[in-house]
Amino acid sequence: MKRLFAVLCLLLVFGCGDESTTTTTTTGTTTPTADDFNKTGTLQGKIMNALTGAALGGSDLQIFLVQGTQHRGPDRLITDLNSVLAGEYAFANIPVALSSANIVYKVVAVKNSFQRFEGELTIAAAGGGTDDTYNMIGNIYLFPLNAVSGDVSVFVLSPQGLPVPGATVRLTQNINLSNVLATSTSPTHRLGATNSLMASLSATTDAQGKATFAGSNLTLGGNYSVQVEPITFQGQQLAFFNPDLTTSFFVGIDSSTRTATLSNLDNVLFAHNASNQVPGTITPSGTLSVTFNQPIILSTTTFTASISSGSLASPSVTAQLSNGDATLTLTPSISTFPTAAGAAFITYSYAGTIFLKNSQTPTSFTLFGGINPVRNITTGANVSGVVQIKSN
Repeated sequence: MKRLFAVLCLLLVFGCGDESTTTTTTTGTTTPTADDFNKTGTLQGKIMNALTGAALGGSDLQIFLVQGTQHRGPDRLITDLNSVLAGEYAFANIPVALSSANIVYKVVAVKNSFQRFEGELTIAAAGGGTDDTYNMIGNIYLFPLNAVSGDVSVFVLSPQGLPVPGATVRLTQNINLSNVLATSTSPTHRLGATNSLMASLSATTDAQGKATFAGSNLTLGGNYSVQVEPITFQGQQLAFFNPDLTTSFFVGIDSSTRTATLSNLDNVLFAHNASNQVPGTITPSGTLSVTFNQPIILSTTTFTASISSGSLASPSVTAQLSNGDATLTLTPSISTFPTAAGAAFITYSYAGTIFLKNSQTPTSFTLFGGINPVRNITTGANVSGVVQIKSN
């Protein structure tokens, strides 16, 4: 029996482009072995109208898989609308990543009078099994050219169900390749549609606890999550609301009304932004800067770091607080920079804890994961200690 496993994130791009110009990229620190390329995967699914769910067909319906400098058509594409399998497509013999490296490909779907679909695809094998084929189901939804996104409303409630006015609400677009927006266990097998990292949109709730986001500012078909900043309501300190991807939604497809119920929690700390939060950002110096929502105290200024490329020595790290102790800057002392082919990264670690400077409650937080991790409110994820210092 074939093993079924998939990890993917697809990007929706509006506008023109040449299908043959996208290159295959490799991320991570492990070079794919020959065995990686001996394993293959199959991507199959259905192409549908995102507004009606109807199958799309016709001679102008096209889909491509771009592998490096080559692009190929599907092994199967049923364009006859009279067929019960109209809109079905399949690509076979797609190289699969079995190592920690990710082999990223591009998927393009086009049809006259519909918005162009472009996406990035990674098929990763589970556990390096002995099967020769790995299968993925991914349905593609195309939006008509004249389709527009409606407004999105978010209602913020207290733990008692009361509307919370004056709360700062953010809509954050999910774009990281680590986000599993559609997997073999997904009930819809929908391929996620997003663009590059967008600055999170912000709105404030009114007297009814409602925050409204104009559809003109949203990516149609984009996948978003709701975050709500901590707020004091009726004497209670309500916590940072940051649900996982299981509660994310697709603009223009899922319900445009969302509800965020806050919980009680004192002394919440989060990061407003970090210099490495945009995927693919190259910082040759390796410096990492993180700005928090309030001043902090470090239990120790000792940070460690390692470089992913070859056997380069681990650099020493200087930690400095500025901006009223709300911004932390980590600067490595790198004597030898990576010269080998491929991307290179520096990874920071911190064994200490972070305390709030202006609080009388001894609540501690951890950085780069841990028991009580500091999260980035723009991305919704834990603050990352990984900085890319060299591209491929």
